[in-house]
Amino acid sequence: MARKTKAEAEVTRQAVLDAAEQVFLSKGVARASLEEIARTAQVTRGAVYWHFQNKSDVFNAMLERVRLPMAEMTENAADAQTGDLQTLRNLCIYALQTLVEDKRHFRVYKILFHHTESEHGLRLQDEMAQEAIDTLTRFFSNHPPHPSLTARQAARSLHTQMLGIYFDWLRNPDAYDLGAEAECLVDTLFRGLCPDNEPLFK
Repeated sequence: MARKTKAEAEVTRQAVLDAAEQVFLSKGVARASLEEIARTAQVTRGAVYWHFQNKSDVFNAMLERVRLPMAEMTENAADAQTGDLQTLRNLCIYALQTLVEDKRHFRVYKILFHHTESEHGLRLQDEMAQEAIDTLTRFFSNHPPHPSLTARQAARSLHTQMLGIYFDWLRNPDAYDLGAEAECLVDTLFRGLCPDNEPLFK
């Protein structure tokens, strides 16, 4: 019985997070309320508070559902023992194609980049950016980029250019077929960062 109760609690938690995606996407994070999230999830407000302390806690958990798998893959790509340039290149392509194909990724990152007005949400963006740049810096320290770039500069360049693709496409997904163009876009970035590895890129 206890196992069933725990499983049911997790179902409720996921329903709240699903509802939060809908509400944040339609109203923006700052204007959304826990009451509306509870109504959308068809649970009581008490059920929401059983799992989350406040709206910021809900926002964090919603983001973690897409951030943790991607963060793990990025860490693996940056690993000094197993990571290589081809792995990082493939990860960038995969990230863009996942943004197109996975509806949850699409919703959460659209919320993050275009529907987050709160100080908490903006601070999280800064923290994620710093984490990504630190990880990429470790990668480029082991796989030197163009001689004119330090590892940190290469990391910041790749991060900001990928971020720009995310931001631009999420603003208007009908502007172009990101899934079809992902490989070309990523290879263009890597040609500039690592020209000595041109054979890896199309």
